[in-house]
Amino acid sequence: MPEVSEPTDAELVTRVLAGDDTALTELVDRHLPAVYTFCLRYMGSAEDAQDAAQETFVKAWRKLKTFDTKKNFRTWLFAIAKNSATDLMRKRKSVPLSKFENENEDNVLIDTLADAEPLPDEVFAEAARAKNAREALAQLPSRDRVILSLRYEEEESFEDIAKILKIPANTVRSLHRRALIALRKLLSGKEST
Repeated sequence: MPEVSEPTDAELVTRVLAGDDTALTELVDRHLPAVYTFCLRYMGSAEDAQDAAQETFVKAWRKLKTFDTKKNFRTWLFAIAKNSATDLMRKRKSVPLSKFENENEDNVLIDTLADAEPLPDEVFAEAARAKNAREALAQLPSRDRVILSLRYEEEESFEDIAKILKIPANTVRSLHRRALIALRKLLSGKEST
C-alpha cells in the first residue's frame, strides 16, 4: 500500500480558500504549538501568549487570500505572530520578561547538554547551569531573546528570521552574534560568583 504524505501548507491554504474547514483546522493544529511558544518567549506571559497566538490565527485567516503559496507559510505566520504580540504588548504596555523555558520548565539549552544517564553531581551542576542560563537570558533585551529563540528553539534560518522580524538577514546575523556574546558575558559573570 503506498504511503500517503501529509499535505503541504500551501495545499492546505488552497483547500481553505476553496471552503474546506478541515484544512483550516489542520493548519492551526500544525502551527499553533510553535506560534504559542514563540509568543510566550516574546511576551513572557502565558495568558498574553495565548491571546497573541489566537489573534495571530484570526489575522492569518482574514489575510489568507493575500498569502503567496510559493512562499513559506510558517515564515508568513511568524511575522503575523510577531506583529500580534507587539501590538498586544503596546496595548497592555507590559514589559516582556520572556525566558527560554516552557510551562514544564524544559529548556533547549539544557536539553542539548543532557546526558542519557547523568550522575547525581552532574544533575545538580546542570540544574545550576539551567538556572544561570534562564537568569542570563532574562537580562537580554527582548529582541535578542526573540532572535535566539527563533534560531535555537524554532530552528529558523537567518533568512526566515529576517522575514519574520522585517529586518535584513545580515542585521539578524550581527544581532545574533552580539546576543551570543552578551549571553556568554552574563554566563561567565555568573560562573565566577
